[in-house]
Amino acid sequence: MREIRIYHSIWKNIALMAVCFMFAATGVLMLLHGEKPFFAWTAILFFGGGGLFVLFLILRERIAHKAYYIITDESVLMDSGMKKWEVHFADVEEFYLINVGSSKQIGIKYKKEVEFQKMSDASSAGRIIRKLNESIAGVQESFPADGLNIKPQELCDLLNMRLIK
Repeated sequence: MREIRIYHSIWKNIALMAVCFMFAATGVLMLLHGEKPFFAWTAILFFGGGGLFVLFLILRERIAHKAYYIITDESVLMDSGMKKWEVHFADVEEFYLINVGSSKQIGIKYKKEVEFQKMSDASSAGRIIRKLNESIAGVQESFPADGLNIKPQELCDLLNMRLIK
């Protein structure tokens, strides 16, 4: 099968960036009027930084043609710009959609021996996070499925089709 490259939705990211910059601008206006400097600086730093990060993602994906997900016959590779992560299909029993808060995620149900190995290879903090993930979402690992140029269910179906070789 051919390699499939999945990117963030440009329009959703532009809308997200605009909202971030509106909140950052509100923080600037609060500072100019001398209102609640702590909240103003928090809004400027948090939302301004978030807007700049989204801009970075847009430029990185569109100009450098760096896909967020690359799906091959053997694995799916996620490259967020901060971290690369690969899931080998040979290690996976099933992918399925989960909701974590208001976010759609693709849950990864690893084969038992792989799941056990991942838990034992993790640091003590990593084991705590994996156990917390299992209690909240029912899986040790998941990855984002929102805001992409493919619907979450389509992405999940596509990944599961790669398991059936």
